[in-house]
Amino acid sequence: MVKEVVKVIRFDPFKELEELQERLARTLGAPQQGPRVYAPPVDILEDEEGLHLLIYLPGVEPEKVEVVAEEGVLSVKAERPFEKREGVAYHRLEGPYGTFARSFNVPSTYDLSKVEARFRHGVLHLKVPKAEATKPKKIQVQVE
Repeated sequence: MVKEVVKVIRFDPFKELEELQERLARTLGAPQQGPRVYAPPVDILEDEEGLHLLIYLPGVEPEKVEVVAEEGVLSVKAERPFEKREGVAYHRLEGPYGTFARSFNVPSTYDLSKVEARFRHGVLHLKVPKAEATKPKKIQVQVE
C-alpha cells in the first residue's frame, strides 16, 4: 500500500516566479543579469522500499553534482557552466546554464543517513529508504 507523503517538497513561490521571468526574458532575447539559480524538474515516487527522487539535470557532468542530507532536508546542487569559445557567434542559447538547486523536506519516516545516489543520462536518481522503525515488524506471540 502506498501512502501519500506529506511535506516532501519545499515550495518557494518566489523562486518559481524568478524562473518564469528568466524563461520569458530568454524567449524575448533580454540579456541575463548575473548568475541564476534554477530549480530543476523532479519526479517523486514512493514504493515499498522508500522514496525515489528523479532530478533532471541535462548537460550536467556527474562531478558537478552535490547531494547533502541533514536535519530532515535533502538538498541537491549542480552546475552547468557556460564556456564561451573564441571566434564563435552565438545566435541562440536556450539551454539552461548556471546553478541548479533544489531542497526537499523529508519526513522522519525515511532514513536520510542511507540515501543512495545514481546519475545516468542527465537524471539524478536518489533513493531514500524507509526508516527501520517505520517498517512493519512481526511480533512473536509467547505461549504460556
